Amino acid sequence: MPETAFDQWVTRVVRVNMPIFTRTVHCVAGMAGSEDRSLSELAWSILGDPALTTQVLKLANSIYYNPCSKRISTVTRALMRLGADKIKEMCLAITLVETVLPSLHKEKVAVEVSRAFHAAVQARRIAIRRNLFGPEEIFIAALLTRIGNIVFWCFAGEAGERLESAMSNAEREENAEIEVLGFKLERLTLRLSQEWKLSNLLESALQDKRGTDLRVRSISLGCAVARACEKGWDSPQVKEIIKEAGDFLGLSEQATVETLHESARAAAEITESYGAKKSSRLIPLPEEVLPPAPAPVTEIKHEYPKPDQHIQLCSLRDLSTLVTSGTGDANMVLSIVLEGIYRGIGMDRVVFALLTPDRQHLTGKHGLGCIDEGWVGKLRIAIDPWAPNILGHLLKKSRPIWVTAKPDDSIKPLLTKELFRLTGGGPFFAAPVAIKSKIIGVIYADRNQSGRSLDEESFESFAFFGQQANMCLGMLAGS
Repeated sequence: MPETAFDQWVTRVVRVNMPIFTRTVHCVAGMAGSEDRSLSELAWSILGDPALTTQVLKLANSIYYNPCSKRISTVTRALMRLGADKIKEMCLAITLVETVLPSLHKEKVAVEVSRAFHAAVQARRIAIRRNLFGPEEIFIAALLTRIGNIVFWCFAGEAGERLESAMSNAEREENAEIEVLGFKLERLTLRLSQEWKLSNLLESALQDKRGTDLRVRSISLGCAVARACEKGWDSPQVKEIIKEAGDFLGLSEQATVETLHESARAAAEITESYGAKKSSRLIPLPEEVLPPAPAPVTEIKHEYPKPDQHIQLCSLRDLSTLVTSGTGDANMVLSIVLEGIYRGIGMDRVVFALLTPDRQHLTGKHGLGCIDEGWVGKLRIAIDPWAPNILGHLLKKSRPIWVTAKPDDSIKPLLTKELFRLTGGGPFFAAPVAIKSKIIGVIYADRNQSGRSLDEESFESFAFFGQQANMCLGMLAGS
């Protein structure tokens, strides 16, 4: 069967143009509403992207999300303070904005992004007022109801020019879409939701807008408000939505108006905070209220993390909180420890390698920093008593080691070709990880990418983090 124009667009978006967004959606948005996904999985997803880590921490410390101004220095602390649902929302919104920024049809993309964020904030506020389950999941579903429109305009090219022309003469945008493309962009949204396995709630919202599901109803109302107010907050369309929303919420007309107006202003502020400044200005505000002037935004560039004792302290506090609360697991301990080493001590990369059940190999489990995609998963180092290497030696000695740029004669024979491929031949730190004296793996860290030297203070901090990891893992195992 020949590929249709619709299938060609799906292929173009999913496989060619948006691979980074696709991976993030799988890692972050796919966790929305999933009770069985641990905080550690979300932490690894964020920490694996330095730019995303920076943006999340920046937002977590903003007045909007952190009105008490208590500094949040680690992703784990942000998760504990703000909650996983809020962090998922941040990650998805940030990635969406960053992905669409370079688009050709900037005006149309900006309009669609403004509609998406406005609908999401309205839907969440309606859900909260109605006391519905999972308002953050509702926010994400509403945000993504426009994803087909957004990605189309990102890569529309000549088809976009024809569609814009048709829209200017059509009574409804959907009619122009069918005339020019042969399908509605909403159908593209549904297919992308299925391809990316976003959520059942989003698909229900696209397929059954007038159904009995109250959460779907809140999404439909949020989307309706976002579109209707483009014709003016005093338009007949808005007045009709106000009555419908009031009936749904059990509020008076005045209370409903205040709720929708407040949400519109909040939507402009939130959209601005995520970096979509142009889109924030396109959200229609009642009574000509303008959002606050944006704070100057500096371009985020990749930099090797510098030693930061405050981050080290926060990581150690997070470990203590995790153990004393009794809610943590081994993955969460390791995510805090690796973040403390990477961002607190200031390393170029840090890797945790796990011993296989037969204790014959170390295999890559988690990694942060300057690491090629897929490298950690492919990492496999033999622990062979007949061909010893430095990591196998480390497991026997059960204490941290610092391999210098010019190792002594006792260490040189242990730096095998296999290890050279891992280290690049430069200096590194390594420490055993154990649960109640039984070694389960190794933490490795270096600064070889930046060429910065290792020092005594960094090694002491590294060794201390290794010690704390072992202690916390032992306490959790005994609880």
